[in-house]
Amino acid sequence: MDQREADMLREKYPNHIPLEVASKYLGVSPRQLSKLIADGREPYASIGANIGTRQNYARIYTERMISYLSGNLAGV
Repeated sequence: MDQREADMLREKYPNHIPLEVASKYLGVSPRQLSKLIADGREPYASIGANIGTRQNYARIYTERMISYLSGNLAGV
């Protein structure tokens, strides 16, 4: 991921990225991404988390996803 695109994501989504947006970068569908996070599959579980107690939904953290896509696995 280039610096300009990373800065755009940070500006537009400072804390977390919607599944629809993140899934395009990660090459999976939003539904697949949610399931991969729920199942604890790596690397998806490292960049996202399930939120909620009764009705779970997945959240992708901006900085973790940028680090992963930039090849900086130590930041994940």
